[in-house]
Amino acid sequence: MTFWFPLLAGVGLGGATVALMAIGGVMHQRGTWATIMVAIASFYVVFAIQTGDTLEIVVHTGLAAGFTALAIIGARTSSWILAAALLGHGIFDVFAGSVIANHAPGWWGPFCLGIDVVLALTLAAMLLRGRTLD
Repeated sequence: MTFWFPLLAGVGLGGATVALMAIGGVMHQRGTWATIMVAIASFYVVFAIQTGDTLEIVVHTGLAAGFTALAIIGARTSSWILAAALLGHGIFDVFAGSVIANHAPGWWGPFCLGIDVVLALTLAAMLLRGRTLD
């Protein structure tokens, strides 16, 4: 599978997520964005658990904890931290396999990059327009 198909699928799902957040009336709630960040970060722990390798589970749990900490800090202080964390996670996903043991499917990195970038850019655009989050 090429890089581009999963990337475009991620962009599409990211757009659908933004649309559903708007329809559901939760787009302007800072907690929504923090929860999304925590959920996205948790997937690598799931992939690590599948391996049964304790070290890999610990490493990926630590990474998820780092992104979770950014989500909490962002939820309490600045939505810009949430936007940066989403963007950073998307970039991390593309390079994770070359930096640490990574048993996520090969399509996961570009797919997650697509979602993360759409979400990060949407949040950043809202913030640049002066839209405040509850």
